[in-house]
Amino acid sequence: MNNDRNAINARGAAFIFAVAAIALAIRLVHIAMTAKYNPIASDLVIDAAVYDRWAQAMAFGGAPGPTQIMQSPFYPWLLSLIYRLFGADLLAVRIVQALMGTASCIFVTFITIRYFGVAAAVIAGLLATFYLPAIFYEGILVPATVVVFLNLLFVVLLAAGRESPGMLRLLLAGAVLGISAVARPTALLIAPFALLHLLLAMRGRGGRAEAPGAIGRQIAPFILGLVIAVSPLAIRNSMLTGEFTPLTTGGGISFYIGANPNANGFYTVPVYKGISISADPEEMSRDIQQIASAETGRELGGGEISRFWFRAGLRYAFEHPRRWAALTWQKFVFFWNRYERANVESISLHRRFRGVLQLPLFTFGLVAPLGIIGIFLTRERWRGLWLLYGGVLAYLLAALIFYVLARYRLPVVPFLLPFAGAGIIEIVVLARKKRFLELFLVFAALTTLYYFVNYKVASDTAHGVSSGLTRVGNAYLAQGKKERAIEAYREAIAVDPGNREARANLETIVP
Repeated sequence: MNNDRNAINARGAAFIFAVAAIALAIRLVHIAMTAKYNPIASDLVIDAAVYDRWAQAMAFGGAPGPTQIMQSPFYPWLLSLIYRLFGADLLAVRIVQALMGTASCIFVTFITIRYFGVAAAVIAGLLATFYLPAIFYEGILVPATVVVFLNLLFVVLLAAGRESPGMLRLLLAGAVLGISAVARPTALLIAPFALLHLLLAMRGRGGRAEAPGAIGRQIAPFILGLVIAVSPLAIRNSMLTGEFTPLTTGGGISFYIGANPNANGFYTVPVYKGISISADPEEMSRDIQQIASAETGRELGGGEISRFWFRAGLRYAFEHPRRWAALTWQKFVFFWNRYERANVESISLHRRFRGVLQLPLFTFGLVAPLGIIGIFLTRERWRGLWLLYGGVLAYLLAALIFYVLARYRLPVVPFLLPFAGAGIIEIVVLARKKRFLELFLVFAALTTLYYFVNYKVASDTAHGVSSGLTRVGNAYLAQGKKERAIEAYREAIAVDPGNREARANLETIVP
């Protein structure tokens, strides 16, 4: 038995090394080809531009901007550290994020081995290595890659080893999840499932209910680590505002974006009583403060502003229950659909340029149905899988409460990948055992899920596509590539004849 276990461990370690090598190689190739062929690689917009300015202010001095309470400062803190070490160099940021992405592929492989064995890990590891949206966001200045890395590290800390995690590992796991919540507050929704995992693990080991003291010794270090990680941000926010704000004040407006007369389930520019709120984070911060203060007749603090917008969203939901229920269902459908809705950078726009993104890589359209069928086929092991269930449910719940966006959905994928690998192995086992009726039913379910996930429910708007092409034209023009700029502007006008910027820029080149 020991020899078999050692052989499995050796195979697993060898495959983890292979995953690391392949994942890093493809990511470095992506970075190199992006720098060479993508004209908008250095054109930072919306959140990416805010994070960059914020990080440079922290690294080299300057005003941090008006979003320092509405948005989490963790990602700008990380960027500022990279800038201090290597200068304000986007290449350095992309390399650091590529290393995090590579580590995430290793973590997925390790977690899958831990729960489902080496064979399932081979599949999950390859899916993670060649997952298109993950590679894409590792090259973009948004915190999605960091959140994925931290969430997986948290699972590794709790799932590693056959024995119960000790106090130090529990403390570290809580701290890592806390840091992930600081980077993106929705990660905090995983915490209840982590506690459930610990309670079920204790009951499973003892075969009986544990004494309250024993339960406390398991849970207390985890909660302490979580509190320690969140406390510095809470203290910093309190010093800046005089209010107790443990994470950010962006929750209220995010809720309103998902529950207002203009909402459609995705991120859309919100409207309040006929007033459009800017999509730019800095302008949005000013808009929501001005509207809330004008409505209440006094100057509001950050927490009060957040509560104002949360109440506005709740009011809309209660006054229009059918519309809100339809919106919630729409979010559910959008969450499980292959379409990657973006508001900072569009994958489809960046896939126009030569590079790794043009390869036939894996997408959500494949991972989601495999992951869901894997959840069903591994249901007999449900007691030990709550860390993975929790990740899926937490990010689904966040989407239903707020709205669906590609980079906000990305963190659910690593929780689905182990199930995807396990699901394929379970299908192979059914085939080997010649359980043809079960195999037929599984394939029927998988086909239905694949259709549901890949059914076209939305696409990039003509305005969005045309605006992206205008950016491309502007970038080519700045580089002195007039022919390519003309081509981009003409395509932008063909997509959206009302694009005045593209038409005006084209007229300056071709009178």
